Amino acid sequence: MKLKDLIGDTLVIGMSAALLWHLSNIWRYGQYLAGEPNMLIRSLETVGLLVILVFGTAKFVTDVKR
Repeated sequence: MKLKDLIGDTLVIGMSAALLWHLSNIWRYGQYLAGEPNMLIRSLETVGLLVILVFGTAKFVTDVKR
């Protein structure tokens, strides 16, 4: 595995996890530093970040197996 791939995979996973943490708090408490009152936008943001997290994790596992 190349160092560049490892750094990229780690950044994608870390960024997604950090943003999902903030969105999970918005879901639990209704707001967290910045609230999103529109349910559709909040749902799209959450789904998008989950897709990024799954993509980054799958790419990382594939790169490690290589």
